[in-house]
Amino acid sequence: MVAWFAILLVVLLPATAVAQQLVIGMSTEATSIDPHFSDLGPNQAVRQHIFDSIVHIGSKNEVLPGLAVEWGRRGDPLIWEFKLRRGVKFHDGTPFTAHDVEFSIARAPHVPGAPATVSRRISDVASVQIIDDFTIQIRTKTPTPILPNNIAYLAIVSRKVGLDARPEDFNNGKHTYGTGPYKFVKHTPGDRTELVANPDYWGVQPHWKSVTIRPMTNAAARTAALLAGDVDTINDVPPTDISRLKSDPRFLVTQSVSNRIMFWTIDVFRDQALHVTALDGSPMPNPLKDLRVRKAMNLAIDRQAIVERIMEGLAVSANQIVPAGFTGHAPDLVPPKPDLDLARRLMAEAGHQKGFQITIHSTNNRYVNDAKTAQAVAQMLSRIGIKVNVAALPVALYFNSARKHEFTFPQIGWGNLTGDAAQVLHEALNSVSINNYGRWANAEFDRLMDLAAAELDQAKREEHLRQATRVAIADVAIIPTHWQVNVWASKKGLRYEPRIDEMTFAMMVKPE
Repeated sequence: MVAWFAILLVVLLPATAVAQQLVIGMSTEATSIDPHFSDLGPNQAVRQHIFDSIVHIGSKNEVLPGLAVEWGRRGDPLIWEFKLRRGVKFHDGTPFTAHDVEFSIARAPHVPGAPATVSRRISDVASVQIIDDFTIQIRTKTPTPILPNNIAYLAIVSRKVGLDARPEDFNNGKHTYGTGPYKFVKHTPGDRTELVANPDYWGVQPHWKSVTIRPMTNAAARTAALLAGDVDTINDVPPTDISRLKSDPRFLVTQSVSNRIMFWTIDVFRDQALHVTALDGSPMPNPLKDLRVRKAMNLAIDRQAIVERIMEGLAVSANQIVPAGFTGHAPDLVPPKPDLDLARRLMAEAGHQKGFQITIHSTNNRYVNDAKTAQAVAQMLSRIGIKVNVAALPVALYFNSARKHEFTFPQIGWGNLTGDAAQVLHEALNSVSINNYGRWANAEFDRLMDLAAAELDQAKREEHLRQATRVAIADVAIIPTHWQVNVWASKKGLRYEPRIDEMTFAMMVKPE
């Protein structure tokens, strides 16, 4: 007997009148239209217009039907069975079947030149078995309670494209046909991505006849474009412009607390850190390997000041991965209050009473006030004798360097897309993760994460995640600072339905 964890149906609403063009100003550009190239938020935001997934994630992180109408375990805790939607067609007219799901799972880990980020969504998949054209069984390596959440971020592409399909074949339109609400028209890097409504979409009909997504990494330019009428909706409204836009009757501002945690990761691996020297510039052993130094840096950072002065109140101070309400949140891990006296004593105990100098890294076009936050952290660390240089880089260069461990103290922002602490804890801190930029390793942490990954009892699983979080925070493996607040602004008559995951979709822009 099938023990279904989710048996959900979509109510197809009547088609609404199709409006004309919608232009969205986006704060970050997708690195490729190939939906398996990268799991970064900007890539996911564009791909979900064109390419569907078998499970959808709603605006509040709820799991909803997509190309699958129901799913659950098949007795065996390692087997998930998905019943697929019938009558769906790709944009080129090819019928969608289970074979396309099997192909997409096979292709995702092998995209030429792609960073290994989408493949993490299916890293627990051991095998795929097609039962019939509309039933598929996925066997996992271990019991995987969040498989539906993870697979929601795997785009389904047609098996017709073949395993030799390269990212450029999606960027130029050769293979850019999905089953989503919009069809691909054109992608011009650095300028725009153009889409048109898919009249044969299986779900709610697209409201907009055509959609243009324009990357605008400069926050002031993004707001200026909205004010000038060049775009209809923008995301990541800069905090300095929110009051102005809220008071202007020509615009509507919507917002939601984000699931994105901003934190600093720390090189605790190298004996000689790349970007740390004595104050006179001479080499020195890596001071960040000393827990007392990490604790001192943690106590020097004033989270509430970042929230109030840098984020202008549009953030929530943090000392762990997920906010209250998410599975794995530990209520006892409150943000520490700055304590400069204790921080200086810890520096002296570690033999660094005179300090040292370090270069810290951040993006300058990815997160809200990312470079400004880095400058604030630099000033805070200077109060305990650490001379800090800030290197702020564009996102296109940043994460490849981070994965190569070329940074010592990088700023990271991670959206928690699974609704609990497991994904970010594993990716950021597991000893074998390529996204563990500081290469921190702790056997007890890994043990607790392994227990959580295989635990089907939700209460026990949550306690494993809480304990793992406590281990990491006690060792100052990372320094969390704040959760972002997501803010959108639209011209009068339009409303963007805010999403906790930061995603910006044309499907969420509707007449007020």
